[in-house]
Amino acid sequence: MAKSHLPAFLQDHPGLGSLGNVEVPRLKLLQASSPELAQFEDARQGEFWHSLLGKNIGPSIRICPVFINWCFILWRPREAGGGILARADDGKHWTPADTEFTVKLKNGDDVTWRTGRTVAASGLNKRGSYNPNDPNSPPAAARMYSIVCSFPDRQNWPPAVLTLQRTSVKAATKLIDQLRVLRAPSFGVILEMASVKDESPSGEFNNYAFELYGPVEDKPFYEENSRQYRFFIEHGLKVKDLESAQDD
Repeated sequence: MAKSHLPAFLQDHPGLGSLGNVEVPRLKLLQASSPELAQFEDARQGEFWHSLLGKNIGPSIRICPVFINWCFILWRPREAGGGILARADDGKHWTPADTEFTVKLKNGDDVTWRTGRTVAASGLNKRGSYNPNDPNSPPAAARMYSIVCSFPDRQNWPPAVLTLQRTSVKAATKLIDQLRVLRAPSFGVILEMASVKDESPSGEFNNYAFELYGPVEDKPFYEENSRQYRFFIEHGLKVKDLESAQDD
């Protein structure tokens, strides 16, 4: 059926109600190293990018956090080729478990990481585990928060997921603490999300800032958010092109 033959009210919400088992596209905050800067003319450092739409959203946007979860990911160092070595989607159990990975670090050290059966048993989430020869090195495993977002001002846009890890974990945990004190479910809350300048030992980068805007007052939009939330609770969250998150 051609889009032109659809009633106007159906054309306004393409894709809603048909999540199925598709992977959710990413909503990225572009950094100086983001490949989109070279691929798209309208991509800008410090602005948000919807990967499915191939669209620059700008430095701020209102979102609803439909679903939030977190996991651990063991990344192969970028200088050794990058990619996911292991993951603990439930935050506890590694896949693959009881597996050793020997990797070369940027300083030239060869180190071995062993997943063990659980994250806690492996110790890869603890400081000093990235380089066992350096007790001040960061954790080998990165805690990653995934936040599925819908867009109250662009309800025809498909949902997209933020992936916050490393230097953006603080922003994620602060947001979660703010949501916990509210009586409304997260998918009934509208947030103003903005890009802000931040600094780390590696230099300046762009980070996330969230502010509470108010409750969702559009009942159909709220009900659609609720439906999506129930879907992710039942089926879990699959993030499209997750391996590219290593470069965030």
